[in-house]
Amino acid sequence: MTNQLNINDSLGKLRTIESQLCTLLVEREEVVRTALLALLCKENLVVVGPPGTAKSQLITQLARRVGNVAGNGLRCFVYLLTKFTTPEELFGPVSISGLKADDYRRITTGKLPEAELAFLDEIFKSSSAILNNLLRLMNEGEFENGRQTMQVPLISLFGASNELPQDAELEALFDRFLMRLTVDYVSEGGFTRLQHLLADHQAVAPPQTISQIELAALQQSAASIQLPLSVIDAIIQLRRDLIGKGIRLSDRRWGKTHGVLRAHALLEGRGSIEEDDLIVLKHVLWSSPDQQSEVSRVCARIGNPINGKATELTDQAASVFDATNVAHQQGRDTQEKVAIVAEGIDKFKNIHATLTQLQEQASAQGRPTDKIEKAISSVLVMREKVGALILGAM
Repeated sequence: MTNQLNINDSLGKLRTIESQLCTLLVEREEVVRTALLALLCKENLVVVGPPGTAKSQLITQLARRVGNVAGNGLRCFVYLLTKFTTPEELFGPVSISGLKADDYRRITTGKLPEAELAFLDEIFKSSSAILNNLLRLMNEGEFENGRQTMQVPLISLFGASNELPQDAELEALFDRFLMRLTVDYVSEGGFTRLQHLLADHQAVAPPQTISQIELAALQQSAASIQLPLSVIDAIIQLRRDLIGKGIRLSDRRWGKTHGVLRAHALLEGRGSIEEDDLIVLKHVLWSSPDQQSEVSRVCARIGNPINGKATELTDQAASVFDATNVAHQQGRDTQEKVAIVAEGIDKFKNIHATLTQLQEQASAQGRPTDKIEKAISSVLVMREKVGALILGAM
């Protein structure tokens, strides 16, 4: 009982960390959640997006919130790679005294082999001289240093890039990142929130922290979470459906999905994985950006058919929004423009009505409704923006 109370307390701290980071990093909720999952299942995460999207800020803020016995944050290694980056910059300089003893070893103090949390910006600019050591460090948790093989303390390596790898020799590196996300600059609404956040100089609550011992206990607790047969069947069906869409993944990647699902169930406060957890695999099961929307839809449909339908309706609403805007711009006169907008609003009303029915259905089945509520809110915003076009046409 005491151990369970400790786990619940640690889990509460982790959720507070998630909340604080989501407040600090505008429109980065999915990246924050996935970073925490990476820590819980000891996996690697890569974030692809333009510079200046708070990728490095996330890792440094997260490192500050996981402390060691001395109260310091995790040993964190942050580095920006270029095509000219040398192995010495990541793994440390060659030891002169080692050379005198015919032992080609590196001084790794403060470098990647001694880091517990790492962030490598422009990760796909890794040269072939760096690649072999990096692959082994990420996959086996080992670094060959002269005559010795070091067991590295790395929990998770976070990578970032402005683009996906184009070179075939980098495919193995990309595959080492179990979790993958794409990000962009904040939306118009997010930009307004960001400006208010930057302008607010009021004192904020001190960062919530969690000890390494507590994190290790959570990792162990996540690893022991049950995987029901119904979820295994759902994973098998998920693989079939993705193959049917032309999306094929390695057996190693499928095998590691269990760890992500266990971590997600723990973060949701459950002792067993449910089909709803499958939605998190949308960050695991794609290889190219054009696959993301399809993977997301399949995961939602199999994991939670109601949420899957809500996702499809949201996509449909986005298509209506884009089509209405284009048609409005091409309208010949005010009467035609008003008719186009009215037709778009009718479509939004039908989508909204269907989403409301789904919300009632989910509630009646005891399923969470937060994703449907978010979809409803998104559709209402789009309908409101389309409605404003009528005023502009008058």
